[in-house]
Amino acid sequence: MADTGPSDLRPNSNVYTVLVIVATIFLLAATVFTSMRAQALYGNWMPF
Repeated sequence: MADTGPSDLRPNSNVYTVLVIVATIFLLAATVFTSMRAQALYGNWMPF
């Protein structure tokens, strides 16, 4: 019996890997931005 389905279930391009990398970069940038704003507004990195 011959295999009829694709042998490799991964997509040809790593779209999801690129999306995860972009999301991680944006998350790190947002964390740095929030820390800088907290420093400017409250005088320390953690305003709690």
